[in-house]
Amino acid sequence: MRMFNPTPCFPGCRWYGAVFLIAALLSFPAGAPAQRTQRFKAGIIAGITASQIDGDASAGYNKVGLQGGLRGIIVLRPKQDASIELLFTQRGSRNEAKTPPYFKTTLNYIEVPLQWHYHDWPANGDPEDVDFYRVHFNAGLSYARLLGYKDDSDGSIAGITPALPGLNRNSFCFVIGASFFASKHLGFTARYHRAFNRLYDPNQPGATFANSLNEHFLAFQTMYLF
Repeated sequence: MRMFNPTPCFPGCRWYGAVFLIAALLSFPAGAPAQRTQRFKAGIIAGITASQIDGDASAGYNKVGLQGGLRGIIVLRPKQDASIELLFTQRGSRNEAKTPPYFKTTLNYIEVPLQWHYHDWPANGDPEDVDFYRVHFNAGLSYARLLGYKDDSDGSIAGITPALPGLNRNSFCFVIGASFFASKHLGFTARYHRAFNRLYDPNQPGATFANSLNEHFLAFQTMYLF
């Protein structure tokens, strides 16, 4: 088992306070009390991820991890809004079930997705006086910073273990997904992330791994909006 720990104040630590403050401010309605539509909202997110890294000699989304954090929302139009999130996200790599050699690597990230959302299907069936929309479609971009990793293997050179010292700590992804809201406050989301940039470049000076590594993962979230 190998572990990597960041310094006490990593570059992303300032985001926690900043985005938490934004989310707190967004949770208060703007404008006069008589306004029917709340322009700013906030919520909390909890869920799991299923990850795959191209180049790790294993196929499938075998690595399961945790995800959680905050979302701030600004309503653009009745059926559109934009959001910013601050998430702790686990990604990584794992061998296929019952297929040796055994390896498992967990990558811990702080992630900031920026997304546009489109809403449809009025819950009360009245498009002229909508209570809330049940279906939301989303697309956007995400930046993530690698905080650290935990590596477990059976002692063989497998998975991405040899590449760990040279991983790219910055990750840029596009995001696409959809949500279903059971109520005005409770929603369930599935979304797909794929990185634009490589997690590992075998041509970098001092490279210890032969393959280029590229991340993509699925996220399944439960969200509560205040």
